Amino acid sequence: MRAAPRHAALVAGLLLVACSEPPSGPPRFALSQCRVHDVIDGAAGRPLVGIEDLDRTPKGELVLSAYDRPAVEQALARGVPPPEGGLHRVELAALLAGTTRSEPLLPAGSVTGGLRPHGIAVRGSRLAVVNRRVDGQGRLDPVVMEVDLPATGPPAVRAIHKAGGFCALNDVAFDGDLVLATIDRASCDGPGLADLFPGAATGRLVELSREAIRTVAQGFRYANGVVVLPDGRVAVAETLGRRLRLSDGQVIELPGAPDNLSLAPDGRIVVAVQPSLLRFALWRRGWTQRAGSRVLAVDPVSGAIETLFDDPTGRTFAGATAALWTNEGLVAGSVLAGGLLVCRAPAR
Repeated sequence: MRAAPRHAALVAGLLLVACSEPPSGPPRFALSQCRVHDVIDGAAGRPLVGIEDLDRTPKGELVLSAYDRPAVEQALARGVPPPEGGLHRVELAALLAGTTRSEPLLPAGSVTGGLRPHGIAVRGSRLAVVNRRVDGQGRLDPVVMEVDLPATGPPAVRAIHKAGGFCALNDVAFDGDLVLATIDRASCDGPGLADLFPGAATGRLVELSREAIRTVAQGFRYANGVVVLPDGRVAVAETLGRRLRLSDGQVIELPGAPDNLSLAPDGRIVVAVQPSLLRFALWRRGWTQRAGSRVLAVDPVSGAIETLFDDPTGRTFAGATAALWTNEGLVAGSVLAGGLLVCRAPAR
């Protein structure tokens, strides 16, 4: 009985930030140069859906974070155990060549409460994961896991961080030996008007260590992706503010609502944005068939923005939430869509 008011609040709040922003110039990658590639789960033998985030290892492999959100939400609503997702490893070269198989990093059933990964970050042989596990009462109970990725042998969970207020954990990044994590909002019962209304700024950035968890920045209008720049500054995607906020006080306005962040080889910030938050929210709830996708490259010094990919109606790829731009091409994942978007040849 409580789901409808939450959905109404969500839509009402998003109506206030629903305008679709135009892109900043023609995209580097044309739609005709991009295609969607299936990624087959090497253990289950079926295509992955909901690849919400991705990162790259020093060896050039992609680590994928995926789980079927609608299936999990439906199971929780029925009071039955929700399905697991997984962390997967795939060769970038094989992906660029076509449909490929992925290798699960951790076997199903190996993590207490299940593995339903959200935001991830890779640094050397370390992997940080926002894991939406389920507690003994059948509720989502997000934690941050640190996983070792040894050169030989299987990956292993080395640490788990948990604290009050972690119900809205979103993304992670490495800052030296520490892990940074975004908490997108204050509410634990789904985003409400207190989190979505213009002026509301309940998101925060926390620093995790074995000794303590402390807030290092707050007042974000839905804190989402986070990345540490080569010069040591931290950038946070402020989704409802449609901007990036940097730790030195710089603010960069964006043509869309930002989600996950990564770094390009030239040091620019790669940002997956939603051209229209309202369209994305309707698609997220199953009330429309698709949402748009846009990927930007942002200069963290000048604030200059280049559009890498633009599909405002989601005709080619719907609802991109994360992207990596490498020398080999552009790869993007989506919180709901199947497979990965792969763009190989630059348009100019």
